[in-house]
Amino acid sequence: MTDFFGLPAHPLFAHIPVVLIPLCALGVVLMCWPRLRDRIGWFVAGLLVIAGIATQLTISAGQNLEEYVNETKLLHDHVRMGENIRPWLLLMFLCVLGVLLVDRARKKRAAVSPAAETEGRDTLKIASTVLLALALVFSAMSVYWIYEIGHSGSKSVWEKTQVKIDKGSTNGGEGGEGGGG
Repeated sequence: MTDFFGLPAHPLFAHIPVVLIPLCALGVVLMCWPRLRDRIGWFVAGLLVIAGIATQLTISAGQNLEEYVNETKLLHDHVRMGENIRPWLLLMFLCVLGVLLVDRARKKRAAVSPAAETEGRDTLKIASTVLLALALVFSAMSVYWIYEIGHSGSKSVWEKTQVKIDKGSTNGGEGGEGGGG
């Protein structure tokens, strides 16, 4: 998909993961508290699915848009970085899903055998803790990459305009380049 209602699809779709990925990362942080995890965990997992789909749509639209723009080093870097987000987002989702499924198993076990929670080493609790820690790491990496990708994309689009702004030049000839003042 190259356009959406006559506008380039890539910059429109790009805003969905830019908003959802940090929001999901915040949700993962909030999932550190079991009471909040019960309330928002599946919502966070659902948002991660939407973020994953939106990310893939954004990448696909960007690949289609690539045919229409000049190849620059900034654009090349943006494209390369854009594809790096997928594994981090997938790993984040799988860890969140794992935490939720392990918590469900722990609750079922507690309903059947309440004493099992206090006897010895609880492998389900350890698994939940490890998965949550990994989800936090993958969340941080996803937020880092979505920031880097967005920054490189906006820089590749707006760098020439920023240079004009820094020089004080306008298209009307006033300022540094135009010799007006």
